[in-house]
Amino acid sequence: MNIYLSLGLCFLPLILTFAGFKLFSKVKLSSLLISCLFAMLAVLPITFLQYYFSFLLPASNNSAQFTVFLLFAKVVIFNGIIEELFKTLFIALIPSKKIKFRHFFICSLLFGLCLGAFESSVYFLNNIQNANNRGAQLIYEMVFARIFTSDLVHMMCAGLCGIFIWSARTKKIDILAILFAIFAHTAYDFFCSFNGEGRWFGLAAILFVIVECRVHYQKFAGKKDSLSEENETIIVFQQNEEPGEKRKKLSSSAVVISETNPEEAKKAKKTSSKKSDPHNDKTITGVPLK
Repeated sequence: MNIYLSLGLCFLPLILTFAGFKLFSKVKLSSLLISCLFAMLAVLPITFLQYYFSFLLPASNNSAQFTVFLLFAKVVIFNGIIEELFKTLFIALIPSKKIKFRHFFICSLLFGLCLGAFESSVYFLNNIQNANNRGAQLIYEMVFARIFTSDLVHMMCAGLCGIFIWSARTKKIDILAILFAIFAHTAYDFFCSFNGEGRWFGLAAILFVIVECRVHYQKFAGKKDSLSEENETIIVFQQNEEPGEKRKKLSSSAVVISETNPEEAKKAKKTSSKKSDPHNDKTITGVPLK
């Protein structure tokens, strides 16, 4: 088994997604690199706390119910709360002062995928020591399975965490975004811990987090971008004064025209220029509404 090939498979989704975001979106290369850097840094405290809290959980006994309860508590603490809260903390460090919402969302997705890729590599290195020919085949199967399941969960949950951070900064807090991230991650890891038919419920958790990520993204996709230059509002002021009168106020009418309708803006400019007084009247156009 080629260890370098296996590690390359762990990071293949990250490499392809990074290249796709850079080629097909207008996100700055620096923002994408910073997202990956913070994802790598987030692995350290997450791993330390998961290792530390593992000693605080009570030992399992012969009761099947207690074992299931212990497993659920472990998944909630380790995978749900610790991972998603630290994702949120480190995603908040990504510079977003001069970035649009959709670009920040893309950075959040890349952050989650990078963290998932590093987690896959950790699983691979932990299992490679005891791998024989049959074990090597199982490890490859695990890596391929994680590409389309665990990596996707990390990516979508990080997207929800990013949406929560953006909502907090715009003072329209979407608390359900981070709660759904914790719930989906917990549900996925809990059901995937079982053997047999119970593992299929993990797919339901994947579909759930994808749908919720899309729903919560659409809540903010148009709101914040309306403040950018793409959706600026233009105010056309028409001033009518008598010749020789001292100008003290802007009078007459104000027509508000959305930038999304450029034809209407052109017509309004032509109309205002025709109606303006040739003596001392002026028409003020193109003033952005702030």
